[in-house]
Amino acid sequence: MVQFGCRVCGVSAVVSLLLAGLAAASSDLFDNQLGDINYCKKQCQNTVKNKSPAKDSILNACHRGCRLYSICQFVNGNAGFNTSREECQGACQEAYSKLLEQEACSTGCASQPSEPEIKRRKKILILIMDQNTNTSQN
Repeated sequence: MVQFGCRVCGVSAVVSLLLAGLAAASSDLFDNQLGDINYCKKQCQNTVKNKSPAKDSILNACHRGCRLYSICQFVNGNAGFNTSREECQGACQEAYSKLLEQEACSTGCASQPSEPEIKRRKKILILIMDQNTNTSQN
């Protein structure tokens, strides 16, 4: 009976490690479905100037806000930009008890561009690259 309990502990430890690994890889793994959050992460880096020991937790909260917004937008589909923002900020309020972390998470929500904005930026970048290619060939 004791040995069975150890097997359960071992299985639960393996499952925990697997979930932790998936969470760590999730930023790359789900980018295709949920959208790229690199722009938002850069905005977090620029916004969070805090030099205190709490900087990492504040920065992580901001990054989480970026991902939360992407998830809300994915789930809401065409429900709208404001709906996703409000849900993201509500999730930040639930996820964090410290005011600075709540604010950082909300900053991440506000910094993640909407899907139409991401597509617009990609089109502009492609146009610029095409112009540069055409200019260099002439």
